[in-house]
Amino acid sequence: MKKYFLSFLLGMILVGVSAVQGYAGEIDILVEKLVEKGILAPVEAQIILDETKQEVAKEVAENKSYALPKWAQKMKLKGDLRARYQYQTKTGDDHQAKYHRNRGRYRFRLGVTTDVVDQVEVGFGLATGGTDPRSTNQTMGQAFETPDIRLDYAYAKYSPLSSTDIYLGRFARKPVLWQTDDLLWDGDINLDGIAASTTHSINSKNDWFLNGGIFPLIQYTDDAEKNQAADPCMYYVQAGIESKIIDNVSLKGALAYYAFSGIKGKTFSDSAGTNTGNATGLAYSYNTLNPTVELGIKEPFGSLLPSVKYLAFFGNFISNPDPSDENMGYLAGIKFGDKKVGKPKTWQAKYMYRHLEKDAWLDIFPDSDAYGGDTNIAGHEVSLAYAWKNNVILGLDYYEMHPLEGSNQHATEHLLQADVLFKF
Repeated sequence: MKKYFLSFLLGMILVGVSAVQGYAGEIDILVEKLVEKGILAPVEAQIILDETKQEVAKEVAENKSYALPKWAQKMKLKGDLRARYQYQTKTGDDHQAKYHRNRGRYRFRLGVTTDVVDQVEVGFGLATGGTDPRSTNQTMGQAFETPDIRLDYAYAKYSPLSSTDIYLGRFARKPVLWQTDDLLWDGDINLDGIAASTTHSINSKNDWFLNGGIFPLIQYTDDAEKNQAADPCMYYVQAGIESKIIDNVSLKGALAYYAFSGIKGKTFSDSAGTNTGNATGLAYSYNTLNPTVELGIKEPFGSLLPSVKYLAFFGNFISNPDPSDENMGYLAGIKFGDKKVGKPKTWQAKYMYRHLEKDAWLDIFPDSDAYGGDTNIAGHEVSLAYAWKNNVILGLDYYEMHPLEGSNQHATEHLLQADVLFKF
């Protein structure tokens, strides 16, 4: 009888408090008082406390707690810390080294997501780095200056159907734009605007997907003359299909079309300065077609090489019809090992060759580690990733890049990065 009475009192406390720690403290105080008055024996009190804590933990895990709002119970926290050693050298036209650079760098990111109501997710993330959209790295050796933490993303996602997501705000690129590599997009770039993604099954072996979005690139606010011109924007649509050809072979391909408005004659603050320009800014538009494809094979060598669980060939192509030359780019690559690196002892090796001509693509977007993010470049990249422990990944990445045209076309750059990535 005493147990039922106590359970009722504890239940009333659970309803009346606003946080798990708060009502846990109230429970402890109440049980102590009941022991002092002789209503409960110390052993009974301990049993009730243990059972209550287990029940509270279960309710929170199942999103059924009365003490916390639903959005708080559904909140998820994630982050990572990457430590990097980077060696960089460049040769001149005489093939002699022009400089060597050794740098220690680190990156820290922290993100939170929660379902505020059914079908609506809100998330935000913080990251080290400055205003450069292509880097969240912080370089060591600034006389111990306190580094910046900036808003990396902040978005709302509405899912009217289980197969359809609509994003608004600033959000990661991968959920709304499929790419096999970073020929066109640096991995740190997040998008500002609105985008949607939907996936549907054709049959048991084939799915189709459709992505699209609208993104402002420059907003003029303090210059009346510039305000008369249209604000530059990017629009894109991407349609693709993913097919299971046979049990262990899959093919994924997509065609994207990018359209830009109001960018001719404009200058972007984060430009690499390699697109063709004129007195006012960009000389061309960049309305481009971009086919992308990946062919994946599970257990490609069977028992001969059991450690190679996945092999894939992938490629990317871009073509800009506005200029008559120096208007295309491509990347061809191969990767093997495990399909994903995460669990202990999983690994993946990758090789890529890229060729990106001067006016194939806007020079504010490509991988910043490939010759500083320039267009008008070509070269090789080799990488290796290995999961040493759960959530601890070791990585090596090597670039050898050179300009395609111009007086410095023999100025080859070598870049080596050694990383330790900690996820949580």
